[in-house]
Amino acid sequence: MSRKKAITEGLLPADPRMTRFFEVVNLERGLLVSSITLLIGLGLLLSAVNHWWVTGFGQLDYAQTMRLVVPGATLTALGFQAILSSFFVSILGMRRR
Repeated sequence: MSRKKAITEGLLPADPRMTRFFEVVNLERGLLVSSITLLIGLGLLLSAVNHWWVTGFGQLDYAQTMRLVVPGATLTALGFQAILSSFFVSILGMRRR
């Protein structure tokens, strides 16, 4: 990431691979993919809570519940982190005045 900032500020020559990468990966696409990931994770977690609610907040089958909770928590955390990372990468591409 420091290389991207150095190229943006003119301290290093442009790298064609990095230029192509940042043409494909931009803020809007990053936010879109991250938001979808976050929403899928939240959906899985809400599904697990709904399953618990249907059983009257009683005993749960751990094998069934963990199939929803573990991927849900992972996707939620990944989505949130990717949203923050998208903003950070976008800031690296900005030039100073």
